Amino acid sequence: MKYTYALISAAIIGSGMFFSCKNETSPQKEEVGEETTIAGNLNLQVDATVQPIVEDVLAVFKSVYPKALILQVNRSESDIVNSMMRDSSAVVVLARELEANEQAHFDKLNIKPRITHFATDALALITGKTATDTVVNLEDVYKVMRGEEAATVKKLVFDNPNSSALQMLMKNAGVTKIPANAVYSLNNTQEVIKFVIQNPGTIGVVGVNWLVQPPQEIEQDIANLTVLGVDNVKIKKGPKKYFKPSQSNIATGSYPLTRKLYLLNYQGRQGLGMGFANYLNAREGQRIILKSGLLPVEIPAREIEVRNEL
Repeated sequence: MKYTYALISAAIIGSGMFFSCKNETSPQKEEVGEETTIAGNLNLQVDATVQPIVEDVLAVFKSVYPKALILQVNRSESDIVNSMMRDSSAVVVLARELEANEQAHFDKLNIKPRITHFATDALALITGKTATDTVVNLEDVYKVMRGEEAATVKKLVFDNPNSSALQMLMKNAGVTKIPANAVYSLNNTQEVIKFVIQNPGTIGVVGVNWLVQPPQEIEQDIANLTVLGVDNVKIKKGPKKYFKPSQSNIATGSYPLTRKLYLLNYQGRQGLGMGFANYLNAREGQRIILKSGLLPVEIPAREIEVRNEL
């Protein structure tokens, strides 16, 4: 049976808000005086699976505070955490908090983190538009992660061998090693999207924000994708239902592959990291997140002016 769903339609917040991926490793230093919450230099490392939404909020923040010289560096989850353990990164965006053994490093340094949960994200399962099946059983996804054969899943493709998306599905499937067959990793999300289009029967795993607000160079590729409906194994009442990663399904818990997004600030002082974290959770930042297709922590209220005309 074939199911039809509608992917989230997100409003574009403004021309010039979105900019290309950044791969630099250090910010361009400028003289801005003493660092404050709205000025200074900051190297912000970001989980590459949620790159677009951070770019959106950061672009607006920098337009409001031009002395906030924040460079966004997009990396895999493992690379970011390793950088933190080397004391090379103090402010990062991840899809999880640090584990107890990771946090112990900062406890020894007597650095207490400021942790900001600013949105809830979802992992989307995608395939080429020519696919005849538009749904997938989540248990079959986990079977493939365990190296077992599955009825509705043959191959899974991830953006990076150290990706947070891969780590999340490995944890859900209860495995600690990537199986030798049927699970592949590439270099980035763009490659995953192109790969599933060119290889029928393959399922890619990507952050949903990449599909709602893709970089201009892959917009046409997005049009050639099918976002698969996924059953929620936690919902057992009535006939089986399949859900897509829409904002409403993320909010109600109907879509099973969701995760919280955090800004982790280990600066140990008031600085630019704190200022950006405050902006993320303020009304302006939450409104940008709402329009991005992700679920903000707080839904910004809409003010409607009613005129009484005689």
